[in-house]
Amino acid sequence: MRSTRPDPVTKGAPSVQKTGIRILTTAAAVAGSVLLAAAPAGAAPYWQTVSTNSNWSCAATVVHTARAGVGFQACIVRNANDDAQVVLVVVNNSSSAVTVSGTVTSEFAAEASCSTYSLAAGERRGCFGTTAHVPDCEYGAGVPDDGAQTYGGTVRLTVNGVANSMNSPKTDCIQVLEG
Repeated sequence: MRSTRPDPVTKGAPSVQKTGIRILTTAAAVAGSVLLAAAPAGAAPYWQTVSTNSNWSCAATVVHTARAGVGFQACIVRNANDDAQVVLVVVNNSSSAVTVSGTVTSEFAAEASCSTYSLAAGERRGCFGTTAHVPDCEYGAGVPDDGAQTYGGTVRLTVNGVANSMNSPKTDCIQVLEG
């Protein structure tokens, strides 16, 4: 005769398994969200699609000496929280792919290296430097209060083994109001 009484070892196991899976799934989702939220805005060493807005200030595009049709520029991006980053932007208007890599340096953040990338004809990409808070102005005894303290950076683009550099525009220091 078959017993209809549930086995004490497995009683409730399916719901415990489902609850355990839900807890693990939720924990993984929360951990992933925390990691994404903690990640810097910088994306070096990877080349990314570039979409500029009013937070961007860019130097004029310069044609790279290694390849006609390949232009690059140095930009600085500053947000409402007074965080900023230097960005190396490159566009390939030549008829074939080129191999690019680069470096982004900043007067207020760590240096970032941009990995080697095959930039297709017609493609535009950016390598974002390290994001950091713009420094406070150093006004005080012996320091002129003229608003001239600015910060920027330098980008270096290597195309097919040849390096060219340029400076980014500058951004103002943060004026701290006393009183």
